[in-house]
Amino acid sequence: MEESYNTIIEFRIIPECLEKISDDGKVWLAQAISNILIADKQLSPEEKGYFKDAIMMVDNDDLRNVLIESIKNREIMELGEFSEDREYAGHIFFFLGMLIAADGKIKTSEVKMLSTICGKLGFPPDSSRMVLRWVTELIKLNNNRNKIIEDLKEIRPVFV
Repeated sequence: MEESYNTIIEFRIIPECLEKISDDGKVWLAQAISNILIADKQLSPEEKGYFKDAIMMVDNDDLRNVLIESIKNREIMELGEFSEDREYAGHIFFFLGMLIAADGKIKTSEVKMLSTICGKLGFPPDSSRMVLRWVTELIKLNNNRNKIIEDLKEIRPVFV
């Protein structure tokens, strides 16, 4: 299946940053990614890379299987509070915001899940609204970019 370039460019956590996050932090992040994908109710091609990343950041095969089964069965995993790796909490929150926008749409179920995760990250509820506002603006900018690209295809070359 060919992936569409009309969606938001994939945003990944830089491997060097991921190396600095503790094993517990990686497990928490993998579970949060899975929960957002489950809340979306369908796994779009744009989101498959995020799920692959979630599985690859976990070293334990049993936990990998739990993540896969939770996606297959559409079962939300219980998330504890994100108390370790606090210096990465903001980065993780924006990363998860990008995840809900990966397919170019934001569903109510994804907003609710992101709000729940906001509390688990230890941020006040207004933080969730700020990230969602940023993600919404990003989607608008992306849609505008895609329209301009389409319009540019129709322009006859003028070389100066």
